[in-house]
Amino acid sequence: MKSTYKLTVRGYELDSFGHVNNAVYLQYAEAAKWDFFSKSGTLPLLREEKLFPVILENNIRYMNELQLMEEVLVTTEWECSANIIRFRHIISSLTTGKKSCRITGKLVYVDENRMICTIPEHIIKTMERGSDDISE
Repeated sequence: MKSTYKLTVRGYELDSFGHVNNAVYLQYAEAAKWDFFSKSGTLPLLREEKLFPVILENNIRYMNELQLMEEVLVTTEWECSANIIRFRHIISSLTTGKKSCRITGKLVYVDENRMICTIPEHIIKTMERGSDDISE
């Protein structure tokens, strides 16, 4: 499954060196995740099932800086197994054409009792159906 999300670097995301602060890349990844869940139709299903996505781990590799007003593309590959969703975000500058960051990791769905759940098949199918080049 693959999704895309576009955004523009804003001034308040910059550090004292004038480039995007390292922690902001995680915010970009999080925004891309919620955008995908919303546009794919997964979000209403999660609400119905009372499931909540929780990040288990993020591994970040910084490659090139992003600067003020650069157009950014977050391309994400998603892979579901029984109870883990693996993701790979590539954050790139559409302005320069350079890859800026790669974030790989895992997330799970937990129930109201904070217990990890098996991903329901209908949610996996919805994610797969809704992933065909979703973009803003």
